[in-house]
Amino acid sequence: MLSKRLFSTSSKQLSKANVSKLGNGITIINKPSTTSKSSIGFYLNSGSRSENPYNSGISSLLGNLITSSKSSKDALTNEGVKYYSSNQKEVTGLLSAVYPSGNASGAINSVKNTFSQLESIINDSTNLSIQKEKSIAVTEAFENSPKDMVIEHMIGTAFQGTSLALPKYGKSESLEILLSEDLKSYLQKNLVSSNLSIVAVGDEISHDDLVKLASELPIPTGAKTPFEPTSFLGSDIRLRDDNLPQAHAAISVLTPGLTDSASFYTGLVAAQINGSYAGINSPFSPFVGSTLAQFLEEYHLIDSFDHFQLAYSDVGLWGGYFASHNVGNYDETIHFALKNWNRFSTGTVNEIEFSKAKAELKLNLLKPAECPVALSEKLATQAFALGYVPSEAEISAEIDAVTPAAVKAWAQKYLYDQDIAVAGNGQIEALFDYNRIRNDMSMLRW
Repeated sequence: MLSKRLFSTSSKQLSKANVSKLGNGITIINKPSTTSKSSIGFYLNSGSRSENPYNSGISSLLGNLITSSKSSKDALTNEGVKYYSSNQKEVTGLLSAVYPSGNASGAINSVKNTFSQLESIINDSTNLSIQKEKSIAVTEAFENSPKDMVIEHMIGTAFQGTSLALPKYGKSESLEILLSEDLKSYLQKNLVSSNLSIVAVGDEISHDDLVKLASELPIPTGAKTPFEPTSFLGSDIRLRDDNLPQAHAAISVLTPGLTDSASFYTGLVAAQINGSYAGINSPFSPFVGSTLAQFLEEYHLIDSFDHFQLAYSDVGLWGGYFASHNVGNYDETIHFALKNWNRFSTGTVNEIEFSKAKAELKLNLLKPAECPVALSEKLATQAFALGYVPSEAEISAEIDAVTPAAVKAWAQKYLYDQDIAVAGNGQIEALFDYNRIRNDMSMLRW
């Protein structure tokens, strides 16, 4: 007999993260974890949203400089500590030090040494030139990934004219001209106490250890510069490329940010109802997929799709990405996908779909983290946006609180007859013009 329990977690996984803010503004987070390795990470509440068109990519470049520095190599050689960095729209992973069991002191000594050498790291002109080339290569590789590219451009056209529209890895033309002086200026503005979170994942570094470490680091006291306000613009951007074998498009509507937790989790449930579809690469039968997957697959209108609820501190985007080799009928793919979205505002999602989506969403959000770096970034992001880190029990309760009536009300407010942001790439000749796609957001007939 199959167990009704859909997932299992250890007591460590269910332990709530311990979060506190020091008098100087530094946020301290530590959380037990079931991962085989532990980490201590340093995150700035900055990211690409704290950049401008002239230094776009600087936060990502800074992380690359630190993780490729002599200090980083010494940490690996002498202490067995591996450095990683990352960059998102609102959070920069300055460095995350991953260490094996029993080597917490080595990790702490390594990061203290690295912070003491920050000035020499950014003054290393040779490494700066190398990392600029590597960063430019990353931006070009990102542009060559159709899904990543259209979603990034969808965000760009939705919030055009604001810093949220800047690509998270930067632009090659701005990366080429960055100098050490630009990095110094960026650090002076962003590496301040109220903009920093120190996150420990694992059992070996306690909350008190983090507080002690924070007091020993040369972090200037200062206030965070707030993100500039955003403004959503219903618009589209198209990069037709007939050399690509498929048509790709991402479409989204404006939704609230992470601070509106009820809307955020309702949007997650709605996205999970339609879910994703990987075509022949899908491990599941199409008959147990979403109704949208079954319909589009039956008429050979889709290769893959994925629905998402992107959320930042103050704003979000809900929508879907669609890829199809049936380029001549791509207009039908988008039309029927948006007609399916109308089911949310009319309240015609059945109970089986709804229950299945909530169970799948819990599995996705509550499964044990495989990587301490990804977990620490998630913890820092939540702490910056919310001021706290929700526990697994609180997340489960938020999902349980989403009802069919809540999804219907959410869709009528944020989805039905709303302006959209569209980005297309590939063989998109059959992708209708903006107004025709926009009309599908309100029509109730098929």
